Amino acid sequence: MIHSSLTPRLFISILILLLTTTACGGGGTAKRTNSGDPTAAVAHMQELSGESQTISRAMLEHIQASAHSKNPTLIENKRRTLIASVERAILSVNQVNAFNGDSDLKEATLTFLNTMYSVLREDYARLVDMEEVAEQSYDLMEAYLLARAKANEKLQEAAEDLRAEETRFAADNNVRLIENDDPVSKNLAKATKVLDYRTKIFLIHFKSYKQEFYLLEALNRRDVSGIEQNRETLEEYASEGLSQLSQIGAYAGDSSLLQSARDMLTFYRNEAAREVPVLTDFLLRQDQFESIKKAFEAKPPAQRTRADVDNFNAQVNQVNAAGTKSNATNERLNRERVAQINRWNQVNERFLSRHIPK
Repeated sequence: MIHSSLTPRLFISILILLLTTTACGGGGTAKRTNSGDPTAAVAHMQELSGESQTISRAMLEHIQASAHSKNPTLIENKRRTLIASVERAILSVNQVNAFNGDSDLKEATLTFLNTMYSVLREDYARLVDMEEVAEQSYDLMEAYLLARAKANEKLQEAAEDLRAEETRFAADNNVRLIENDDPVSKNLAKATKVLDYRTKIFLIHFKSYKQEFYLLEALNRRDVSGIEQNRETLEEYASEGLSQLSQIGAYAGDSSLLQSARDMLTFYRNEAAREVPVLTDFLLRQDQFESIKKAFEAKPPAQRTRADVDNFNAQVNQVNAAGTKSNATNERLNRERVAQINRWNQVNERFLSRHIPK
């Protein structure tokens, strides 16, 4: 029995919520007023955030490459470009002087950039190692996705600390902050939401996908006990997954990914509940027939009665009929499995192409 590879598109790009505020002087009420004017404070903030647009563009290009390209060299080059932009930003910020003795915003900016640099180099390397084994089990896949989420949380916390310090600095220096509405920031935020949505559906699907793999291994071993155990578990996981999917809505009116996951889990549930018992029945009948055949052949031909021969022939017909039914079932399952997996992969690619701009 052949089991087609799912070849899921895993994304090891680190998604971050970059600060999307720009500063402009005047118009605010300061909690405390420094001797410097707001214009100088704005200039200081712009010095510290001078590389933010470059980093944002590099981050978006890395995400786009991860989502749309199958070329690992291209994806790795985008990551290296992103790291280089962060390195330049760190060097640039280190050269900025404190503002009227206040270096807190500078230190917060450096903390954020250094955290980003660490995640992109160290955490990313660990994620690459984890991704290589993630498909081996649901637990490993879940651990990989959790580690990826933890890396994002680390960056999110540093970003929030920087935002808080930026807000404090702006208030102290009579500077009004304006939310940045540029296309790069919008696309970054959208990409994050798209991949979060996809990850949620993927993990629900992967649990049953991996369980079916264990079931097919047991079938290949002709392990009837293992088949039954894994069959029951697959039926449970598929039903559980369908229930979870029913709580998830379409993404921006697009239900294609959700429906494809439903189709896969419906296939798994039907396979476990209705089709695998046909395969198991043949294995049991075949084992039983081998015992009957052995006993029949142990009798010398001269001692075999008409009843013995008729019974043996009836058993041959029964096991052949069961074999024919089992083969037809197995071939149908293989065809449908391959079709469903191909459709799942195609829907995934179209979904990402539709919602993450190239």
